[in-house]
Amino acid sequence: MRLDTSGSYISGFKKPVFNTLSFAILAATLALPLQASLLEIDQYQQESLSLTLYNQDMALIEDIRRLPILNEGQRLNIKDVSPRMLPETLRIQGAGTILEQSLQLATLNFNSLLQAYLGKPLQLARLNPATGQESILDGELLSIDGAQAIFRIQGRLETVPLHSEQWRFLFPEIPQELQPDTRLSFRTSGTLDQGEARFTYITQGMGWQMDYVLTLNQDASAIAIEGLASLYNNSGAHYENAHISLMAGDIQRPEAPRGQMMRAMAVMESDSYAQEPESVQDYHLYRMPQTLSLHDQEHKQVPLIQIPALAAGISYQHQFMVYPFLDQQRYSQQPDIMLSFRAPAGNEAAAPLPAGQARVFRPDAKGELQFIGASRIGNIAAGEEVEMTLGRAFDLSISRQQTHYSKTFDGHLVEQQISVSNSSENARALRLSAGFQQQWEIQESSLPHQEDGAGNAYWVLDVPARESVTLTLKVALKDRKS
Repeated sequence: MRLDTSGSYISGFKKPVFNTLSFAILAATLALPLQASLLEIDQYQQESLSLTLYNQDMALIEDIRRLPILNEGQRLNIKDVSPRMLPETLRIQGAGTILEQSLQLATLNFNSLLQAYLGKPLQLARLNPATGQESILDGELLSIDGAQAIFRIQGRLETVPLHSEQWRFLFPEIPQELQPDTRLSFRTSGTLDQGEARFTYITQGMGWQMDYVLTLNQDASAIAIEGLASLYNNSGAHYENAHISLMAGDIQRPEAPRGQMMRAMAVMESDSYAQEPESVQDYHLYRMPQTLSLHDQEHKQVPLIQIPALAAGISYQHQFMVYPFLDQQRYSQQPDIMLSFRAPAGNEAAAPLPAGQARVFRPDAKGELQFIGASRIGNIAAGEEVEMTLGRAFDLSISRQQTHYSKTFDGHLVEQQISVSNSSENARALRLSAGFQQQWEIQESSLPHQEDGAGNAYWVLDVPARESVTLTLKVALKDRKS
């Protein structure tokens, strides 16, 4: 076979013939390592999104996205992730062996744009407030001094306020060094096939809280409970069509490197109620039956618990302390109004009750609902007793004073008189409790008392309508032995 050194075809042959230089270029090209280009993956490659919200300003994100075959050393940017992600909690699965990963926060803002255009031409739009006309000026940004910028415009220096309705800055393009959004960047050893990658991380700035609406019936013997889960997103990212679960319980959370962000506007979602809670470790998980979107700076409410009727009761309580010293003051107080009910048992619907703020309503004589008080309740296990303080009774008044005090050889002797007046048209039962800071013994009492097992004595006073009841007691307080 004969080669034509000119590099053309030889008569009678149909294959091209390369000269020596062509072979050298081809061999050098094949010897170069394959350079992997930057690959950006946004929410359009998202296959599934799951959020587990906690009531301690954090959320667990599970984001599944489609990925092509990845070359060795391939670098990827995953867009539409939370700027408040805790990078140390990130796990990437299904994208090959991860060589490095980082969270790149958005750097594009007004101040960074100004800094990027220092010493460069920059147009300004100036509004004439008298005519409403706007003129475009060509200038050069020389420096930034506090709330003002210094420009060279038509050969002279001029100061321009940075925040003014009369001036606008016209930036021609985004500088290459500024990033308009937050991205998760990582480099991988590559994959053999295309598939799905799972990104799991914890973010701050998201969570949920429980809000209850409790409605008493006319005689306060039963209560209906509506539980709304208030979801909030202050993370800086939008979440579309997410599978949302709510974790109820006090969980020790990771330390947050960044501070709290402002709360959001409220939106109501009421398609359906959450499924029965399931137990995870020592907590309870509520899964939303439908996907929800939770946008940045959004505060959304979804129905979580619906209990049509539970046995309930209203009672009145007051506690006072008996001290071992002379006290000549007369005390006038109103007792606390207490609402009590028992959470549903474990085999009933909507058990247990997550912690949250509870607001109570009761119908008046016309049947119109009136707000009668609110209180925060803790996490209530199935079948547990709930007791809430709604406020102070208007028609019950308590007058108390010390009627005797003396020192004894081993302590003190104190006498008290407590009068309870009921100005309403209905009889009231008041639980009156006395607390002590040292060993005590009731020597005399005009009404029978009991001990509650916590070092207190208590009386249950039945106070008829428009009448008063008086309790007198003598207590021996023992000095503590050294």
